[in-house]
Amino acid sequence: GVDIPPVGVFIIERETGWLKVTKPLDREEKDKYVLYSHAVSANGQPVEDPMEIIITVTDQNDNRPVFTQAVFNGSVLEGAEPGTSVLRVLATDADDAVNSNNGVVSYSILSQVPEKPQPGMFTIDSSSGLVSVAMLGLVAQEVPEYTLEIQAADLGGYGLQATATARITVQADNMSEVGNGTLTTHVLNTATGLPAAGLVVRLAQLQEPGPQWMELAQRHTDADGRCQPLLAPGQAKSGTYKLHFETAEYWQGLGHTSFYPFVEVVFIISDPAQKLHVPLLISPYSYTTYRGS
Repeated sequence: GVDIPPVGVFIIERETGWLKVTKPLDREEKDKYVLYSHAVSANGQPVEDPMEIIITVTDQNDNRPVFTQAVFNGSVLEGAEPGTSVLRVLATDADDAVNSNNGVVSYSILSQVPEKPQPGMFTIDSSSGLVSVAMLGLVAQEVPEYTLEIQAADLGGYGLQATATARITVQADNMSEVGNGTLTTHVLNTATGLPAAGLVVRLAQLQEPGPQWMELAQRHTDADGRCQPLLAPGQAKSGTYKLHFETAEYWQGLGHTSFYPFVEVVFIISDPAQKLHVPLLISPYSYTTYRGS
């Protein structure tokens, strides 16, 4: 802070010994300085051993929370019980969250669109950002999608604020349809042992002579890590298909950084009448899949 980088941050008055700063300090750039003061006589001879001075920069709440993404997507089965997990949002704050509340983020739901069958169909854990079902009454035919405005505020909920959007798809609870699907999938988070909910899954088919891919379906995994059939009975044809899993967005929502932004599984259907199940096991660092029927 004096003669090594960052240089010139501090000066000391030779006569009084007052230590002063020469410019504003930013804790987010450097939170501690270690200085060594030397007392010398008029002819430059040391009169005392050097003294170590440790300066800790106290945090100011000068950074607002930042959501890891503008829109979070999730899905839930209609008729889901209160307490069913739907998705998780995440916001970060550069301020100090250890020695102060400046960087402690608290979450809340500002609005729900539409407000049917009534407001407050969903709730959010103020600390973890986990959105879950708050009350009974989700019906896919009446309200197929909800849009929530989520707020993150530091100082434990009383400071600077930021907002993001959560889109929740309500899936019809038609288990017979799921069971009769030609192509199904299931995604499991092996880091927690829980289903991966709210993960975007896309299905595409290779168009001959190629190499063009035509998207056939897009789904969101539900609270059980499953989604509606990607190929309904009679829809499958012989050919090459690709399942695309948006894993980066899922891990970001949980506060993790993944080594891979997505996972793609390419497979061939030779018998359109055969039922196929393609599970996916994921962690932030690896993934595994296999083909079942």
